[in-house]
Amino acid sequence: MLCQGYGGLAVIAGFIVSIAYLLIVGTIEHTITLTGPDNYIIKLLGFFAGVLVLSIFCFIDDLKGLPALVKLLGQVIAAVIVILSGIRIDQIFVNSIGGVITNDALSFIITIIWIVGITNAINLIDGLDGLSSGISIISCISLLIIFSLNGSPMISIILITALAGALTRIYSF
Repeated sequence: MLCQGYGGLAVIAGFIVSIAYLLIVGTIEHTITLTGPDNYIIKLLGFFAGVLVLSIFCFIDDLKGLPALVKLLGQVIAAVIVILSGIRIDQIFVNSIGGVITNDALSFIITIIWIVGITNAINLIDGLDGLSSGISIISCISLLIIFSLNGSPMISIILITALAGALTRIYSF
């Protein structure tokens, strides 16, 4: 299954409400710019479209049960939507070599494999109550520290903080 029970819908709802609030406040206070050369608004819309596709497949899987290939197809469609919005892995850093820049085709393939792989990895550890959300919270905190130290855009910090908050609420049940 893509999601066990309906906890995934609660995480998504908490995440979206948090993001909406933080983006509205950040825009009013002029601490976040969604337009400009990076065009974060298109990336956010693509990201949330991918989340929506994955959520729909997850919900249908919870209600009726879907074959594995259909679930995989849903994950790939969600990943392609995210990539088409401009979110992708475009560099891989290896300490001994430095930054390795990938070409567009390789970047597309690596990003799809990463999104589908992480989705299934979290799903595989979802057997015990709280295990997947606990590991995801640890990942969010680790990414928050990395994003803060390497000067990532504020939107990245907001997204990862909102996800950690949504997962924390689910984890506390």
